[in-house]
Amino acid sequence: MLFNVERDLGDLIEGYLIPDGFSDHPSIIVSGIEGILARLTCDQYREAVVESGRHGTGLVGFRIDNSVVADLAQREILGVHDAKSGLLIYRRIPASNRKSLKIVRLETQIVPATRLDRFCSEGFQYELHSAERFGHETTLQAFHLDTLDSVYISGRLLLKNYEAFLDRGFQAVALLTEPYYEMAARIFVLKKMARVPLSFLGDRDRLILTPAAEHFADVDLHSEASLKSALKKAPPKVRSVLTSPMTRQLVCTTPEQFVTKADVAAAIELLSRFTVVGHDSEPSLFQFGVAELLGRPAEDIPLPTRHRVLEEAAVRLREIPAAESLVEHDLIFDHYVRQALRVGSFES
Repeated sequence: MLFNVERDLGDLIEGYLIPDGFSDHPSIIVSGIEGILARLTCDQYREAVVESGRHGTGLVGFRIDNSVVADLAQREILGVHDAKSGLLIYRRIPASNRKSLKIVRLETQIVPATRLDRFCSEGFQYELHSAERFGHETTLQAFHLDTLDSVYISGRLLLKNYEAFLDRGFQAVALLTEPYYEMAARIFVLKKMARVPLSFLGDRDRLILTPAAEHFADVDLHSEASLKSALKKAPPKVRSVLTSPMTRQLVCTTPEQFVTKADVAAAIELLSRFTVVGHDSEPSLFQFGVAELLGRPAEDIPLPTRHRVLEEAAVRLREIPAAESLVEHDLIFDHYVRQALRVGSFES
């Protein structure tokens, strides 16, 4: 979906919300400290939206004034969300608490670090967590909120699609994950997905991951033989879910795209543009880097929890040739990144 606030004059807020559905009728929820203040159907006509073929009626604009929310100009804290998805469209926060930064945190684990995002996004006027759930167009729109200087975006993104924004004020941060541990985490999630719905996965993820979830449904993480058998028998669609996900996030523009050994250098080159890079083998480097960027105490920055069962599964996966071949490029990437972190610089 496309969205923006065109102006906030204190006693008047105007913007638009163009839904994915051509004939959908968009609506918004306006909330304040005390909760929901108003529910509003978008009823303002936008001719350009009709002419471009993006919406059938063009009734996608909204207008919030004192007739919608009393004492609008006096409200320092206000939120506008899409009523259907809950997506944040716009937010007012006190200027004294607002951080004038644009940050994208590249999520490198299949399980999002939600506590880290909640902590890091405090004080940002706009925030979008786990952006991959909403799709490329919606994520791109969040990057395009040029009227705001306070934006925090996180997600398991194919960052090549958004690299240009690193030249437009965005600073990138990432905490990298050891490849075998991430493979263990992915297999664990796939097993769980086969039994219960997982709320942190979007529709596209579920579509891509379902064949792999069915394949790994009965695998035993505690058994090297079970893991070895499942990996050896995995068909191409299943293998792609586990194939060097970190390198792919940095060089691919579509989920179907594959990587080669030559892409590792390109991945390191893009990573060299990040403001903060850490590795879960030495997470304190990430904590100190983010602390300096945000002006927060390093010891307060929460890190993703490491789980013993996954660490033990990662040890078993290291002994399986089929696992090594799947993360071959990530292992090379991981080696050079760790070397670079030790000397404090990246060279492709």
